Amino acid sequence: MKFYNEEKLLKLRNILIVTVLALLALLLFFRVYDNFAKQIKLVTSTIFPFILSFIIVYCLMPFIDMISEKDKNDSFLKNSKLDELEKVEKMNISDSEKRKKIELFNEISQSKKKKRIKLNRTFAILLVLTIFFVIFLYIVLTIVPIFTKQVSSLIDFLLKNQEKLQNNFFGFLKSNNIDLKSSLMSSKDIIVSNVIKVLSSSFSLISSTFSLLFMTPIFTIMLIFSYDNMENGVKRALQNMDREDLIVLIKNMDETIGKYILVTALDSMIVGVVSFIIFYFLKMDYSMLFSVIIGFGNVIPFIGPFIGLIPAILYAFTKSFKLVIFIVVLITIVQTIEANIVKPWLTGKSVEMHPITTLLVVLIGGALFGIGGAFIAIPAYIIIKLTFLFFWEKYTVDNKLNKNRK
Repeated sequence: MKFYNEEKLLKLRNILIVTVLALLALLLFFRVYDNFAKQIKLVTSTIFPFILSFIIVYCLMPFIDMISEKDKNDSFLKNSKLDELEKVEKMNISDSEKRKKIELFNEISQSKKKKRIKLNRTFAILLVLTIFFVIFLYIVLTIVPIFTKQVSSLIDFLLKNQEKLQNNFFGFLKSNNIDLKSSLMSSKDIIVSNVIKVLSSSFSLISSTFSLLFMTPIFTIMLIFSYDNMENGVKRALQNMDREDLIVLIKNMDETIGKYILVTALDSMIVGVVSFIIFYFLKMDYSMLFSVIIGFGNVIPFIGPFIGLIPAILYAFTKSFKLVIFIVVLITIVQTIEANIVKPWLTGKSVEMHPITTLLVVLIGGALFGIGGAFIAIPAYIIIKLTFLFFWEKYTVDNKLNKNRK
């Protein structure tokens, strides 16, 4: 008599093997990464305009699909229709029933075409691109100069009020009988200088992004006009390889990442707008700057909102500790509502991630590739997770089928 389940034991063994191999791969990667860190960063910074262009095109394509129909001469669409008709022909039914089904299929296809707005694909692409670039130019010519001016002004303000900031901070510690002055005094100069360096590097980063303004539009235009051909080329290649199952995997990735991007953008926008309203009613200078930083920071789960709050707190310390308390309490309330009500409501169950997993993924992404890595960590994790689950399920199903045959 067996006291264990062979199938469960085999499953546990496979999980342990995969876990050990994954940990070994991570360990090897971290050991090798230091030797190639500079080269990797150079490559990522070089191809960043292309990656940014791809993200822009990926976000614009749903709008193009909404207002236009794909080219009727597209071979992939023709093949799809032929496949459906071939299935009808192979059915074990009479010729009259086959004709009825084909007529019904054609009627449904025609009715779908009538319901959709019939815009030429090229015209739709040009229309969406024009709207996007008009908005983009408006942001570059109006909002970006204001934003960079406020960043520069804030850095100057903090440099001029460095002593006041320190006095207010240590005054608060003294009034609350917190004896941290002696331990922090030795490192206060390092802390303040590092904070100012971070702000200065942020400003230089903003300035350096202007170089992207020349390459990103070119890549975007090239990609958006060839996107359909690339997509259909991948589908045709997978069909020729008899791997329709991978088309389902890619579609699943597309839907999940698309929803994640949409939810994150809406969520960050809501947090940014609410933060701006709070700063405005608190009569704070640089309200727009602080709200934009918090909104962008909100893209990075858990860590981002607190990083985004640092500039606002530093500024508040130069005014009064009462203002610091107000900011921390109000923004914490906003983040709590966002994390427990707004984001779950927007997301639903499309991107299920445990909070600890989310935090680990963000930390690893940030440690490897800096702030950019933290931003793309979750989408990268989604792709890896869905790919792993797909092949794992396929492996287990194939094993069961082989056992049943034996």
